[in-house]
Amino acid sequence: MKIFSFLLIFVSTSTLFAQNNLGPRLTAMGNNGASTADIWSLQANPAGITGITSPSISLNYVKHLFSNEISTQGLVGVIPFGNNYTGISFQRYGFSAYNEMKIGFAYAKKFDKKLAIALDVNYFQLKIPNYGSSTGFSVDIGLLYHFSEQLSFGAFTANPSRQKYSAQEIEAQIPSSFNIGANYKASDKVLIATTISKVLNQSVDVKLGIDYKILDLLSLRAGLSAKPFKQYAGFGLNYKKFLLDMATAYDPNLGYAPQIAIGYAF
Repeated sequence: MKIFSFLLIFVSTSTLFAQNNLGPRLTAMGNNGASTADIWSLQANPAGITGITSPSISLNYVKHLFSNEISTQGLVGVIPFGNNYTGISFQRYGFSAYNEMKIGFAYAKKFDKKLAIALDVNYFQLKIPNYGSSTGFSVDIGLLYHFSEQLSFGAFTANPSRQKYSAQEIEAQIPSSFNIGANYKASDKVLIATTISKVLNQSVDVKLGIDYKILDLLSLRAGLSAKPFKQYAGFGLNYKKFLLDMATAYDPNLGYAPQIAIGYAF
């Protein structure tokens, strides 16, 4: 099984290296993070953390059902102080024969009620037993602009300088991507989000998602992405300061990837 998983990772390298763990809420909305304010915006557009009103933390676990051994773990935390916000993110993907790790440190500033800009510095580590290990760094830049209470626009670029892993023994790229998106708050209960993403050397992807708050306690979410075609669904529970989010993504080639996150707002 480990050999199968190892080969599958390398067959799908361009896809796996290009994906971030966006947390269940953004994932359920079709991985729409370019213009959506959320604690997991640290892994999408870090300018989105300016929507956080109190120190918050969230822990996430993703199970990749195409292999019982492969999983993703993530942890994010945000501290707001005035119009300034700091965040830290951690992500690990893989199994015993293959391991990716990413640590990010973000700073975001809200200049007024409309504009926010953010910078995220990332450290990457890749380990493959019997092949070696490698590290790398990248810088991401994000922007979020609120045209009105209903409409917002976001733009985000990951690794625009096209930094690479340091070791030549492992030929792996730190993904570079460009993303623009918009959110429309149709009502107090309905949020519609769309994103256009371009990962270098891959096709342009268009995403569409919706978040429907049935009650103050419960939200339902769904989304689609075009290239590759994926379907997403999930829900969230908000009880006092505790947050529980669940989602699943369906890929025709890799199957289902359910995930869960537990968060707390201090």
